[in-house]
Amino acid sequence: MASLMRENHPLTLKVMRLSKPALAETQLLLAADTGSPVLAQALREAPTAAQQPLETFVLAEALALPRSFGAMFLGETFTAQVCVCNEGALAMRDVSFKAVVQTATQHLALIETDGVQLAGGQPLNLQVSHEIKELGSHVLACSITYLSAQGERRVLQRSFRFQAANPLVVKTKVNHLADDVLLEVQVHNATPVTMALERLRFDPAPAFVAEDLSMLADAAPLWGSSAGFVLSGDVRQYLYRLRPQPLSKDSTFVGPASEGSALGRLDILWRGPFGSVGRLQTSQLLRKPPGSPLIEIERAWVVGDRVCVETPFTARLRLRNASDQPMAVAAMVHPHRHPLVIPCGPARYVLGKLLPGEAHELVLEFLPLAPGVQRFGAMTLLDSTSGYERELDYTLDILVEN
Repeated sequence: MASLMRENHPLTLKVMRLSKPALAETQLLLAADTGSPVLAQALREAPTAAQQPLETFVLAEALALPRSFGAMFLGETFTAQVCVCNEGALAMRDVSFKAVVQTATQHLALIETDGVQLAGGQPLNLQVSHEIKELGSHVLACSITYLSAQGERRVLQRSFRFQAANPLVVKTKVNHLADDVLLEVQVHNATPVTMALERLRFDPAPAFVAEDLSMLADAAPLWGSSAGFVLSGDVRQYLYRLRPQPLSKDSTFVGPASEGSALGRLDILWRGPFGSVGRLQTSQLLRKPPGSPLIEIERAWVVGDRVCVETPFTARLRLRNASDQPMAVAAMVHPHRHPLVIPCGPARYVLGKLLPGEAHELVLEFLPLAPGVQRFGAMTLLDSTSGYERELDYTLDILVEN
């Protein structure tokens, strides 16, 4: 069985990621005073770094090509050079190549070629490209189909795995100022290298008009200056003022701005070392309108007429998406907030996707440990799409009988 799985093929497959090179310092060993007196005297008389022109400076930096796939980040474009080579002496007919990228949620075809003939020693060079739009593990699956010299249909498959990390951590804070909204944005460079921000633009939702308060009117421009460089681990803060959009007869927005939950999106464009380009567009930023939660509890009730001590009972919650954007709602139950009525089920419940205005019932089981009027059901309701959270200190009060 092992010999069949290690089938030999006359074709070979090599994949090399095309990325920008890195700077590699070259360390030069200089002669000491105890060595050649002629060379030592010449080194002592050599001009200093401040006096010597940059193009003739002795401590130069060389370019080093990457030895592996390296780190890849959300918003970048993954590009690779693929080489299919016929290492045998006989020609291979009907050679076709197919490459796909597999993620946790997608299966995307990158390239699929028609069949060609490869003579002995002849290579087939291709290039594949994919914009990374999802975090986590990615698999580049390559498949070669060909006819051997004996006319047998054969398949060669190889897979290459790489991880996509988040280059920027974006945090927001919303403050209300009368009818206006002040949006604070924190951008954290989570990459190991310095990036140059070429653009950080906030595109407001149709209900608002945005004003950038990050720079004063008479200040130097941020982009294209040293202020646009963000070192690894550094955090930059920005401030936007959102005013309600004046309603017109052609406006499609209904209701005052204070009733809308969508604020807008951030569109960020940056360059890494040697000009490598990355772009990241956030999902719709949501805010909690004053006095109104985005995840509403339409109804909460206990199933059955009586609740007795040390007897499990069932509680139901009907949760509704009160925002104007789709949500991926989950509930995390806190078992230690109310120790006299403890949950019996799992600590996390996933309700799935809720469209605006859509509701879903959550079924929970609890065990009362003491008689009397008891509170229970402390939990956190979370929208994983926008990061919105709602804390519930308790869900219901019940009378527990002996």
